[in-house]
Amino acid sequence: MGIEIRRIQPTDRSQVRDLADRLTEGVAPWRSTDDVAQAVRSWIDDSSSPGFDGVSFVAIDDNDQVIGFVSLTTTAHFAGELDAYIGELVVAHKAEGRGVGASLVAAAEHRATLDGRRCITLTTGAANDRALHFYRQLGYRDEDIKLTKVLSR
Repeated sequence: MGIEIRRIQPTDRSQVRDLADRLTEGVAPWRSTDDVAQAVRSWIDDSSSPGFDGVSFVAIDDNDQVIGFVSLTTTAHFAGELDAYIGELVVAHKAEGRGVGASLVAAAEHRATLDGRRCITLTTGAANDRALHFYRQLGYRDEDIKLTKVLSR
């Protein structure tokens, strides 16, 4: 399977939206699945829109189908440095294990380097073992840990 990585185009938006539900995987079980799904769709809509304050890339297969998506913005580290930030990374089920995710991350990293960023960061669910393994294989390391306690009402 050939893979082309390119900047998102307006005609890609509906196919990117079709991938949104993949981003609900690995979310903490105490979170509302409906609320998470709605938030994910909103993120995808924002980061695939022409007015997005960042850059988004898609992976296209040999049949001109979108099989992956990554968005890149900047975020300020608490010490003041501006880091590149991967907001969403999603790959279609049918394309898993074929290098699509790694190619999209490489495109984001390349862009971050061109933009003069020293670090690139991202977040993923603590229960998303597959994503954690994937990112660690690409050289990403734990920096901050977010802890949550569900309070009784």
